[in-house]
Amino acid sequence: MLEQNSLTNLVLEHDAIPAQFVQQRFLLDGAGVLFWPKQDILVFSDLHFEKGSFLTQFAHPLPRFDTKETLTRMRLLLSRYMPKTVICLGDSFHDGNAFQRMDSTLIDLLNQMVSETSNWIWVLGNHDPQIPPFIHGDRENDLAIENIVFAHEPCIKTLSSGQAMLFGHYHPKASSVVARHKAVGGCFVQCDKVFIMPAFGKYTGGLSVKSDVIQSLINENTAKLYLTYRKKVYLI
Repeated sequence: MLEQNSLTNLVLEHDAIPAQFVQQRFLLDGAGVLFWPKQDILVFSDLHFEKGSFLTQFAHPLPRFDTKETLTRMRLLLSRYMPKTVICLGDSFHDGNAFQRMDSTLIDLLNQMVSETSNWIWVLGNHDPQIPPFIHGDRENDLAIENIVFAHEPCIKTLSSGQAMLFGHYHPKASSVVARHKAVGGCFVQCDKVFIMPAFGKYTGGLSVKSDVIQSLINENTAKLYLTYRKKVYLI
C-alpha cells in the first residue's frame, strides 16, 4: 500500500490528479487507470488482450504486440501503486478465442501478476463473458464496494435506484488544447452518480464524449472530463 507522501508525490508530478466521486477520493492516473487509496484498489478497464491477433485474421496489417505492451504497462502501474486489490472492468480479453491465440509466455506473465496481488477480480464483459480457469483470479459480473457498483456496462435499474456506478465499455475519448497543441486521448468521465473509465488496451480506439450514448448517461451541467495525454491527466 502506498504511503501518503508517495500519493502526494504522484499528484505533484502530475502523473495523477485527485478526484471526488460520491464522497470518495480517487487518484486518476495519466496512464488511464484509477486508484482508490482508502480501499487500496487499482482499476483497469477494457484491456482487450489479443485484439491485434484478432484483427490480423481479417487482413488488417497490425503488429501483434499489443498484449505484450499492455501487460508491460500494467506491470509498471502495479509496481507504482502496489495495490492490495486489482479490478479489471470487463472486456479484458477481446474475444472467446483470445486465450488460444495468446502466447503461453504472456499467459504465464499475466498469471504471475495476478498471483503477486492479494486480490484480483475480473469483472466479466460482453467480449469475455467467460474466462477459463487457467487464468488466475476471481470472476464477478459486478461488485459493490461501499456505495459504488463496479461493472463493465451501466445498469439503468441500478442507476435509477440512486446507486453510483463505475464502469467502462464505451472507451471515452476527448480532445483539448494542451500547451498550444491539440491533444486527443482517453478520457475519464464523471458526474453525480456515473463514472466512466477510459480503455487501457493498446488497440481499443474510443468513442467521443460528445456521442449521444455517453451524453445520455451523464448530466452535462455537473460532468467533469479528465483527458489523458502523454502519460499525464488534465481536467478539461
